[in-house]
Formats: sequence, C-alpha cells, structure tokens
Amino acid sequence: MTPSNGGPVSARERARRANAQRLSDAQLRLKNQEQDLISYFDATRDEQKINDDVTSRIERLRRDAETKLDAAYERRARALAALKKRGETYASIAALVDLSVPEATRLVKSTMVARATARPDIGAAAENDAAGTTSTEESFESPGDSASTASAEPSTDKDAGADGDGERSIA
Repeated sequence: MTPSNGGPVSARERARRANAQRLSDAQLRLKNQEQDLISYFDATRDEQKINDDVTSRIERLRRDAETKLDAAYERRARALAALKKRGETYASIAALVDLSVPEATRLVKSTMVARATARPDIGAAAENDAAGTTSTEESFESPGDSASTASAEPSTDKDAGADGDGERSIA
C-alpha cells in the first residue's frame, strides 16, 4: 500500500488504521446493541401497559356484569315476591316459573331481607351481629301467623329481627 503522497505505508500507520477500524466497529456494535436494548425495554414496557389495560378492562367488565346480573336477580326476586304477596304459595310460584321450591323461596325471601336491611331502625340487628348471637328458633313462627311471611322459614340475615336476648323484637 502506498500513502496518498505515494510513499510506502509504515507498519505503525497500518496498526493505527486497523486499531481505528476496530474501535469504529466496536463503537458501531455498541450503538446497535444499545438501540436493540432500548427497543426491547420499550416493547417490554408496552407489553406490561397492554396487560395492565386488559386486566383493568376485564375487572371493569366483571363489575359491570355483576351489577347487571344483580339488577336482573333483584327484578326476578321482586316479581316472585309480588306473586307471593298476592297469595300464591311457594310451590305454586315454583311451578309457574319452573324453579325448585327452595330456589323460589330463596328468591322471594331475598326481597324480604333486602327490605329489612333497608329499614332505618337496624341498630338492634347490628348489635346482635357484633355480639355473635345466633339462634334459629326465633326465626320460625306458626304457619297460620299472617303477620310476617318472612318468618315462616329461617332468616338468611343472622337474626336481623332479634333483640339482644335472642327474642323477636316488635320494632
């Protein structure tokens, strides 16, 4: 090889050029490696954002679906409670809507529990729940008693109508 001035290229000059080329190649490799790593971590971050977004959307959809399902359940229960209020028996209601008698009873009673918990005077019930009193005897009344259809079977709301001594309160 000859330099631009036409003289022979010294070994030192060749070593300098080779070293410069090696450093240039290494620098280019490091720059390319840095770009690849940036791309990788950007893609990882984007992937995590997408997963978080999907998770939050699924949670929101589940909450919305639960709300809609609860509303539909309440409408079903209110419709059956209206039948019961007009004098239908649990067995006849169950036969009309093709449900088992326990399921029809549970639906009707769920409206009664909801009404009982919606009453403003629930202090005694809250005290009973806090005290941990449980009893099934006070949940039953005689079948001929028409004062309350909710008490014909065990209450699903831990003694919501019982006073502190385990007796039914008239409030």
